[in-house]
This record gives sequence, C-alpha cells and structure tokens, in this order.
Amino acid sequence: MTRLFVLLVFAVISVPAHGQLPVPSTWVNQRGSFLSIQTLDPSTGNFAGTYVNNATGFSCRGQPYPVAGVVMANRIDFYVNWTAPAAPNCKTITIWNGRVAANRILTGWILYYVGSDWKFHQTTGRDLFTRR
Repeated sequence: MTRLFVLLVFAVISVPAHGQLPVPSTWVNQRGSFLSIQTLDPSTGNFAGTYVNNATGFSCRGQPYPVAGVVMANRIDFYVNWTAPAAPNCKTITIWNGRVAANRILTGWILYYVGSDWKFHQTTGRDLFTRR
C-alpha cells in the first residue's frame, strides 16, 4: 500500500519529465504483455495508455486495460487497476516501479488481490520491457 500512496503522490506533484518516454510508444515485456503509452504531459510527467496482459498463469489476458503513471528523468512508476468497461473485472491492482534506459524499461512489480479468505495478498515479480 505504501507504493500505491507514493505513486499517487507522484501523480499530483508537478515535476518536469525529461523526455525518457517517447509518445506514442509501445513496449513488450518478456511475458509478451504490451504497454502502450498514448499521452504524456511534459510539464508533469503524467502519462496514460493501455496495458494488455499476455502472461501465462495470470487472469485478464488479451484485453486492453487503462494504465496510468508518471515518468521523471529515468524513473517510471505506473499501475493498472484490472477493471474496464469492456473487459473482465479481475479485482486486482498491479504497480510497476523502475527505470527507463534507452529502449528498455526494467521494473519490479507488485500485484495486490483479495484472496478467498477475504484478506489482501500480494505477488511480486520483475519485468523487462523493450520498445517495439
């Protein structure tokens, strides 16, 4: 939850981005998932687009979900709330934190979900996105 709070604080703070994230751009990770950046506010670093999960073993595959985030210099933070009007509601949130370096984004991520015991749980991992 701390990372979610930090991400939301970054979205509110006005810090100029330094052009590390070309717009529009599409990135693919090692699991075959796509991050598409469609808009970027250069004065704040806030961006928006879509994310299509294609990772084996995870729900909500093959459908576009809204993604939002912020980029400051080479630092990037973004999240997907896995709900969308025309897609399944997976009742999860994933937050990525990482660095942009040339045509690559190296991130760590945390997926938050409510388990069958009605308690919050999390799964973590790493993704390497490459610009297409």
